[in-house]
Amino acid sequence: MKKYLFILLAIVVTTITSCSKDAKINRRIDGEWQVKTIGGSPLGSDESYVFKFIKDKKLTGDGTVTYTDDFDSDVEPFTYSVSDQKITFVFNGYAEVLTVLKYEKEKLELMDFDGEVWTLEKK
Repeated sequence: MKKYLFILLAIVVTTITSCSKDAKINRRIDGEWQVKTIGGSPLGSDESYVFKFIKDKKLTGDGTVTYTDDFDSDVEPFTYSVSDQKITFVFNGYAEVLTVLKYEKEKLELMDFDGEVWTLEKK
């Protein structure tokens, strides 16, 4: 009996801890973030990515990503949700999941499905 009680308690603690981390991530990402590096390499001087997160519920929201280079600027809307320290972006029906490696007040590190780390700084 103690064994089952311990397993149940471990599941509850893990769920509560995970949810509180997800809520903290969602609070911290609210706002605009400038991509500084992708895969450890800085972006070229002629290009930039800016993510704008607008949280609308406890673990969800929407926003835009703006890509700019010497020739063009493109704004793409998205929705997102935070779960298990991952952010799931939905762009035009296509989903992409990024793992949150670091979430500080002014710095965010996300790992994409290729294993590349994106470093973002608060604008």
